[in-house]
Amino acid sequence: MTRVCLARVGLALAAASLVAGVGCSDDGHAHFADAGYDCSIEDRDDTFVAGLEKTGAGGVRIRITSAVPAPPQRGDNTFNLEVFDGAGAPISGASIDVTPFMPDHRHGTSIAPVIAPGAAPGSYAVSMINLWMPGLWEITIEATPAGGMADEVVFRFCIAS
Repeated sequence: MTRVCLARVGLALAAASLVAGVGCSDDGHAHFADAGYDCSIEDRDDTFVAGLEKTGAGGVRIRITSAVPAPPQRGDNTFNLEVFDGAGAPISGASIDVTPFMPDHRHGTSIAPVIAPGAAPGSYAVSMINLWMPGLWEITIEATPAGGMADEVVFRFCIAS
């Protein structure tokens, strides 16, 4: 190929890359770890309050009794949970799995949360919930009672810069 042909191929590839980039979705938020995120326009998140509770499809209720920091913020977070069955009895000895995930970016975190049973029946402490970048985070909490079926709930929090 001649230099002119190589230059044209290079320009064509550059133009194709630009066009492909234009097709990416733009939700009005920057998608970089250190970019700002305007939580005031986020309408998919839960408003954090101590005692925030959700019920899974199988009837298991999971309540966040407290969070440090509160509301959840960028970095490592700790949640204290209470888990109840459909009749309202605390579920002790359950297998608890916590998965932080950013739906807009389609990624989670490389740091696994640490889960420990609490002192009270049905209580659990979850530390190292690493919400490392600004944006909407989904925190899926799955509870599997000993000998029972898994059930899950999803809490959604907007993390500002």
